[in-house]
Amino acid sequence: MAKKVFILLSSRDKEVALGVGLVYPLNAAKKKWLDEVRVIIFGPAERVVAYDLEVQEKLKELQEAGIEILACKWYADRENITDMLEGLGIKVVYVGSIISQLLEDGWASLTF
Repeated sequence: MAKKVFILLSSRDKEVALGVGLVYPLNAAKKKWLDEVRVIIFGPAERVVAYDLEVQEKLKELQEAGIEILACKWYADRENITDMLEGLGIKVVYVGSIISQLLEDGWASLTF
């Protein structure tokens, strides 16, 4: 069984983010269900994060729980929201190679 998981949050649906996409990683980290948890905000979800205060508050909880949060630089630059995401403490980087490396290293992935 994988002891590390990364969440790929790509849905533009706020309810997906608040209903499961950000709740599961928070619980997994706080309740020590897994050794390590990361969240990658990807594609349309990045716009939700940039503009929705409720989603931003949930992300702050994840950060306080020690969860690393990344966002896709290619998409953020294209949508002109890179500065907004970085202002929220999100590391904005090209995530394609990171996702590939995590999978190669045996991390489990969940996509919402």
